[in-house]
Amino acid sequence: MFNLLPFRLKGAVFKLVTSSIGYPRQFRKTKIGRNSYVDPSVQVIGWKNVSIGCNTTISEASWLNVNYRDNSTNRITIGNNCHIGRRNFFSSGPLIHIKDYGFTGLDCQFLGCGHNIESPLTPYIASGLSEGGIIEIGVNCWLATSVTVMQDVKIGRGTVVGARSLVRHDLPAFSIAFGNPCKVIKRFDFKNNKWIIIEEWTDELDKFMPSEEEYLAHLIEKYKDIQPSLIAGSSRFGWL
Repeated sequence: MFNLLPFRLKGAVFKLVTSSIGYPRQFRKTKIGRNSYVDPSVQVIGWKNVSIGCNTTISEASWLNVNYRDNSTNRITIGNNCHIGRRNFFSSGPLIHIKDYGFTGLDCQFLGCGHNIESPLTPYIASGLSEGGIIEIGVNCWLATSVTVMQDVKIGRGTVVGARSLVRHDLPAFSIAFGNPCKVIKRFDFKNNKWIIIEEWTDELDKFMPSEEEYLAHLIEKYKDIQPSLIAGSSRFGWL
């Protein structure tokens, strides 16, 4: 039956795919936006500290782990029109924020918190949690397959991060970066409307970049109704 479902979540189709989602009913309206899909195989620890926007897919076998669940503050926030790939892992400290139009490939990891390593005389499994740090992914960023983002990292809007990259430091807006450690190789020149190698970039070009608010407004105007990509998010929807 799932093989015949259309890719657009409308009416009865939306009711069908949400009816089997394995999370408490009270979170469906308060924590997940309209027209979004969270696969039943997704594990969420700390639903009251999670927020998912509209038209967003959280793909199968992903894990959203909120480490600090002492109040109702959002610790993992995923915006509108996002696609979180299969087997993504979120381990939040203060906050992991993926802004609107975020796109991640398979096996991406967001490591905002870990275990204390103050003393090897304590088993690490019982050592307690570190304080962690904020991870912020700007509007319309694409993280390809197996990207790892460490705590205290901000990735600027419009940025692409190549496969198997380790991001330990901030990345500027409208950049292309990859590697371990991740390095910027290109930036988008809005003055001449093209990508240029990092060696050609000058600070003067910063003034031609749109602000994040302007950039988001442009995307919403041009791409207001991006439907969730269900077949990429779950094997429940079969094959083409």
